[in-house]
Amino acid sequence: MSPDRANSAGADTQSAPPWPQRLSELFLSTDPRRRIRITQWGITVIVYASSALVVKFALRPGSADEIGYAGWCAFLVLFLTGVYVALRSGWSERFADPALTTAQMILGSIGVEWGYVLCGPARGATLYPLLLIFAFGAFSLSWRRIMWLTLLTLVSLVATVAVLETSRTGDPGGLLKTSELRLDQINVLMIIIVLPALSVTAARLSMLRYKLRSQRSALSEAMEEVQRLATHDDLTELVNRRHIQQRLAQELSRFQRHGSPFSVVIIDLDFFKRINDTHGHAFGDHVLQAFAAEAVATLRACDLIARWGGEEFLVLLPDTRAAQAATIIRRLLKRMPTMPHAGGPPLTFSAGVTECRRDEAVEDAVARADAAMYEAKASGRNAVRLKETTT
Repeated sequence: MSPDRANSAGADTQSAPPWPQRLSELFLSTDPRRRIRITQWGITVIVYASSALVVKFALRPGSADEIGYAGWCAFLVLFLTGVYVALRSGWSERFADPALTTAQMILGSIGVEWGYVLCGPARGATLYPLLLIFAFGAFSLSWRRIMWLTLLTLVSLVATVAVLETSRTGDPGGLLKTSELRLDQINVLMIIIVLPALSVTAARLSMLRYKLRSQRSALSEAMEEVQRLATHDDLTELVNRRHIQQRLAQELSRFQRHGSPFSVVIIDLDFFKRINDTHGHAFGDHVLQAFAAEAVATLRACDLIARWGGEEFLVLLPDTRAAQAATIIRRLLKRMPTMPHAGGPPLTFSAGVTECRRDEAVEDAVARADAAMYEAKASGRNAVRLKETTT
């Protein structure tokens, strides 16, 4: 084998994940949330499998209950397999509760009550999984849903015991005469005491979880608003001076690394002080907002315009030569007479365009664009002045 092929084979071996990791990803998925749901499902499987062994141990050999036991095991296998397929395939994610917690709790309660019927004198032990079932509910259900499921489980358990006792006596009116009724009463009473208490605890955890989620969401929104205020101008909703300065520095760094030229434009609205003095500052604010909206709509998606200060704006045009940048800005200037701004006088601007050099600071390019803008104003305004430069 040649050294190149050997190195390639070694690289492939090193890049391939170990088989336990591959097996884990195959069974649990690579999606983090899906892995959590399937892991919780796996804990449930262990509890059900252990409970099945206890039920098997409690059955009387050769009794008719062994047939029911086989049916009960088949029910558990189908139920757990169906839940796994729904979780692993992602099908459950179309629902509000992707973990299918409510369905799992209802089917789990049915399995517990079915096991209770099968187990004879040891049937009290089959009720313990109910505690785990309702503990899991705290992770994803609302407190109302938990309480509703608690009531449903208690009612169905009482009904199960009533059916069980009736099958023993053959007479609904003779329930109190059976010798095993006292054991059933003790079991049901303990569940009536313990399960609501556990459900209240789970409900409190659920409310705390929802409260924490709401607080985290509110904090995230507040942080986003702080970030927006730190990088955007409140009036025009354009990015502000600080943010555009950071972008200019990044663009210069990219230019120096990859040779991607960029242009800078300074725009100043003509006679803006006159607009403020004649129509008021509120109208002037509206003009600034209207211009910002028009500029964003006219410029390319890759271009970035910022409010530089007062009625001045800075435009960054990545991967753009100065001549092309001047054409883009002239297109914006031609749209000014049709720009809606509450029936005020036609709006124009003066702009200076330049291209940044690889070996200069962005402040020098901005100063050159600013000088070109003042030349446009001196030449009569309503103009775009281009300052050529070499790179």
